[in-house]
Amino acid sequence: MIPLVRRLDPVSTPGTTKGPSVKLTRFSRRGSRLALPAVLAAALTFGLGSTAHAAPDPIPSSFDFSDCPALPAGADPLFSHCFVAVVTSGKFQIGKFDQSIEKPMRITFAQTLNLDTFEFGTVFGKIAADKMLIQGGLFGDPLLTAVYAKPEYAGSFELPTSDDFRIRIGLKVRLINPFLGSNCTVGTNSNPIKLDLTTGTTNPPAPNTPISGSPATIVQTSPIEVRAAKHVDNSFAVPGAKGCVFGGGVADWLINQVGGFPSAAGKNTMIQNEYIVQKSYSEL
Repeated sequence: MIPLVRRLDPVSTPGTTKGPSVKLTRFSRRGSRLALPAVLAAALTFGLGSTAHAAPDPIPSSFDFSDCPALPAGADPLFSHCFVAVVTSGKFQIGKFDQSIEKPMRITFAQTLNLDTFEFGTVFGKIAADKMLIQGGLFGDPLLTAVYAKPEYAGSFELPTSDDFRIRIGLKVRLINPFLGSNCTVGTNSNPIKLDLTTGTTNPPAPNTPISGSPATIVQTSPIEVRAAKHVDNSFAVPGAKGCVFGGGVADWLINQVGGFPSAAGKNTMIQNEYIVQKSYSEL
């Protein structure tokens, strides 16, 4: 992602993040509307790239922009863009749970520009994901005690300045089973799983070894431009389970024993094969 003068460097917050003020050559607001579109199209893109490698999965037949967040006050709709990243495959291994991503996961966020202050900002939208089976049977019974996992946003999102388009996001994983109650999660808003995803190469602590992602490259130009990328992280730690119940009692200890939580950095892996599209808010 290559902004007009410098890379976007927002500050992580629970919802909206405001980037630093960007100093540009001063011109009138009317003049800026005429001069900036072509440049901002490059500035507000999910990593510029040329048509290159074949993507590992079929391109989705359509992309859903319904979760685009509302623009903050002052953000210009013409120069503010909504991004949709659809994760089509990959791996989410936390502790002893090693899950292939077999159902699409959609991540939506916006990058904004205020033409009065010339500030870039980032606003998180939503993670939309189906539950995934991670444990065929907590006690050996594949029907009654099957455990499903659903990744959820845990309140932090940041796009730091980098050449490998890093995405820092806080997640929690909701564990779904009739006996665990409705509030059983690995990670919480106050103590999330902190991913630092990169399209470059990781540098994890042992026993993990470095893995590499793939920069965003154009794989389709019409009817909408689509980029393919791979984000990876295998350096993050995973906290223990919270809020789990079983038979009316606390069962965090059970989930932690079965799942291997907490799990130290260097023992967990996230791999996301994804397609990315964008639209300006004036197009939505």
